[in-house]
Amino acid sequence: MIMFKYALKRGFYSPVALVLNCAVPLILMIMGRNNEDAQFLFFIAATVMFGGFFMAKGIQNDRMEGVLLRILSGPVTMRDYLLQNLLGAAVPMIGVSAAIGILGLALHGWTLTFAIGMALCYASLAITSIGISFVWSSLFKSKESSSAAFTSVMTLISFLGGFFIPLSLLPDALYYIGAFFPAHWASRAIHIMLDYGRFTNMYWLSILAMMLFTVAYILFGSKRRLI
Repeated sequence: MIMFKYALKRGFYSPVALVLNCAVPLILMIMGRNNEDAQFLFFIAATVMFGGFFMAKGIQNDRMEGVLLRILSGPVTMRDYLLQNLLGAAVPMIGVSAAIGILGLALHGWTLTFAIGMALCYASLAITSIGISFVWSSLFKSKESSSAAFTSVMTLISFLGGFFIPLSLLPDALYYIGAFFPAHWASRAIHIMLDYGRFTNMYWLSILAMMLFTVAYILFGSKRRLI
């Protein structure tokens, strides 16, 4: 688990990652007024997506600096490398997701079920966002071009996923296109918790969809030729 410990420490070295993952979501939670003014829940989801990218940027540094080649020359597979880096980047974000649930209980009168549901949704989105970042970083040789393109793509995914405009207001074509991205399923899970305040089959389907996206990204990124 040496790579896990290294990835965990490395995530805290990025000021941008710390701000996006920790400061911004918690500030939004403190500023949010109540469940009826729930747009801040979707803004938090957007920061989780972008934060996941910065937490996972270390894989690109390893690639550019030749560290990845040295790691893979030993008894380590690409899949093991990605999984341990995924876990190292995900742990802080899961902690923040739990903190969001606790703040919801303390400041906004959330029920325990609602708080757990939101924390699980954010944690699932964080994990799948890191998976996206691993695949994305493996396709670029330049950190600058990767970051610039990723910002544009993730903004589009956030739009199609309903973070900025409710899913019900999207044209049918954009709605169905958005279903091919994890943000869509995160939005559905948030809407279900807002509408019902409890776990439903559709909620668990949304969580499962995000986890399946993560598995697909890890399997795709584990191909040595992409790195």
